[in-house]
Amino acid sequence: MAQRTIDEKLVVIMGRSFQSLEKELFKHVRSMGLTPTQFIVLEMLYNKGPLTVNEIIETSFSSSGNIGLVVKNLLKAGLVDKQIDTQDRRVRKIRLTETGQARINDYYPEHLKAIEHCFRGVTTAEKKVLILLLSKLKKSFVAK
Repeated sequence: MAQRTIDEKLVVIMGRSFQSLEKELFKHVRSMGLTPTQFIVLEMLYNKGPLTVNEIIETSFSSSGNIGLVVKNLLKAGLVDKQIDTQDRRVRKIRLTETGQARINDYYPEHLKAIEHCFRGVTTAEKKVLILLLSKLKKSFVAK
C-alpha cells in the first residue's frame, strides 16, 4: 500500500474536521426545527440584510436548485418574504419577516455558543493562524 502524501493527509484531516464541525453545529440547528441550509439562509439575511436568490447561492455552500427550494419553504413558513428592490424594480430581494427576525434573534446567541464550543480546544492565536492559512488556501484555488 502506498504511503499518503502530506497533501492527501491534509485533505483527509480537513474533510473530517469539517464533517465533525457540521455534525456538531447542525445538531444545534436541527434542535431549532430548521434544516442546516434553512439556517444558513436565515443567518445570511440576519447578518447581511436582504439578498437576491443569486446572492444567496453565491455565498452559500448549496446548489441553485436547493436554495430555490429552501427559500420557497422559508416563504411558506413565513420566515422570509420577497420585496422589490428600490434600486432596480426587476430585482426581488429575500428578507427576514418579523417572525423570521424574532426566530433568528432567539437562536443566534445559542448558535454562537455552539460555535465557541466547537473551537474550545484551540487558542485565539491558533485560530488567527488557521484563518490566515485557510484564506491563503482559498486564494490558491482562485489563482488557478
